[in-house]
Amino acid sequence: MEGYLDHLSLEYDSVWDTKPSWCQPWTIVVTGLSIVACSWVILHSVLVSSLAVALIAAWWYIFLYSYPKSYSEMIAERRARVADGFEDIYGKNKKTL
Repeated sequence: MEGYLDHLSLEYDSVWDTKPSWCQPWTIVVTGLSIVACSWVILHSVLVSSLAVALIAAWWYIFLYSYPKSYSEMIAERRARVADGFEDIYGKNKKTL
């Protein structure tokens, strides 16, 4: 049983597996495009729409690139620490006797 538990992974491979359906990449993209389109349709202001594009681009960079990349790196590091015997699957350091 211990051998099974030592190789069990409680983490998901992708950060998107941990998110509900309304917080998936396609909903983030559609929401961003909708905000930019609505800002132009309602206000017809290049300045406001440009500001919206800049904010949406920053939001996309964080949530569609940086955060998933960081999550994947964290999972890979945790799995390496478990495989090396330094931690158990719950993130606790194993005590050496």
